[in-house]
Amino acid sequence: MVDGAALTQAIQTTFMTSGTATVLATFLGVPLGAWCARQTSPFFKRLKTLITALYGLPPVVVGVFVYSLFSKAGALGSLDLLFTIEAMIFAQTCLILPLVWGGSWTAFEGVGQAYSDTLSTIGINERQRLRMEINLASNGVYHAVVLAFGRAIAEVGAVIMVGGNIAGKTRVMTTSIVLETSKGNMEQAAVLGTLLLGLSLSLVALAAMVRKRRSARKTVVEGDDLPTPTPFNETKVRTVNVEKGGKKILQNVNIKLEPGTITAIVGESGAGKTTLLRSLAGLEQDDVKSGPEACIYVQQRPILLRGTVAGELMLPSGLFPTLKPAGRAYSSLFQLNDKVNQVGEDLSGGERQRVVLARQLSFAPSLLLLDECTSNLSWLHVQTIEQELIRLKEGGVCVVMVTHNIQQAHRISDRVLVLHQGERLDESDPFARSFLEGEWFKD
Repeated sequence: MVDGAALTQAIQTTFMTSGTATVLATFLGVPLGAWCARQTSPFFKRLKTLITALYGLPPVVVGVFVYSLFSKAGALGSLDLLFTIEAMIFAQTCLILPLVWGGSWTAFEGVGQAYSDTLSTIGINERQRLRMEINLASNGVYHAVVLAFGRAIAEVGAVIMVGGNIAGKTRVMTTSIVLETSKGNMEQAAVLGTLLLGLSLSLVALAAMVRKRRSARKTVVEGDDLPTPTPFNETKVRTVNVEKGGKKILQNVNIKLEPGTITAIVGESGAGKTTLLRSLAGLEQDDVKSGPEACIYVQQRPILLRGTVAGELMLPSGLFPTLKPAGRAYSSLFQLNDKVNQVGEDLSGGERQRVVLARQLSFAPSLLLLDECTSNLSWLHVQTIEQELIRLKEGGVCVVMVTHNIQQAHRISDRVLVLHQGERLDESDPFARSFLEGEWFKD
């Protein structure tokens, strides 16, 4: 039979060592991963390769390192920590830190690649951005931490070397299993193994349940009135030049930004339309004031920042308390009332597009940059959005929109800018004239 007191002590020691090591690795690894993901130096690419290689770090190697460090002749021998729980925690932290660090690094890198443009153009400060990046990367970070905990609680080599498997002091469940197996007590070893598996699975399941419940918290949608349009302060003429990798993407493209106007940008794919919008939004070269009552950029691919539709609608007023909420008004206008509690992952492409547009318009921009904002929508939704854009225009907002819909460009815009191979064409140009008339161009 298994000794109940010894089993209880082994369970307590197991979760004390593995749990503490996981917490320490998380507090060290997650900030390191977030910081490294922002670095662009070639050194960090090589560092990530090294961290990834350490995912398979042999426990006995860590055991030898920690043993030599805490032995009487070691650098930290004076601390007298060998064969203690503290030494076991240190060894397991060293073992699983690369998993948390590398997993978090990858998660934050993914967030940077997918969300960078959106986060850079909503006017948030560095602290708010870091908080949002952590929230967006939480899924990847969570899996990295769970993986690290699983490796820590199942580890034998390092803890038996630096802990000594002392009964009542440093004996954990894995070392108990090894001991019982070596004595030929297979029944007891099997009981301990089953109990260890059940306890670890229960703890991970509990963590997943708590995480799911937190993410499912409902957000109250407020704001019955559409935001008052914010007038663009003055007429500006911008000349945009963009060069990447030695290739000129845009060459001397002049665009007039004027209060109370809608400018449509048209052209074939690859003409530089999106690059022009990115430049106007400050994502290419110039420093542009973004955020509430300033410049807001709506990308062609809708990017969700919160778990639910309600969270998206209330994000602007949540980030900027002085901004009047307009979530309920835009939910009604864009026919999203029955979607407010829905998870973003379950939305269709058109629904995501309407949700993101509602969120961005809630910032009450004075300069609104739209990249194909109606491309995947039905005529009824297109009509609603066009009417809202006209309302904003009449309130003094400057709207610049990229569209492939020539009829839409003629229908709601005050001027149409035709791009071709990175250059702006005069309306008298044969290619521009045929493009605007919706005809095939012939040399």
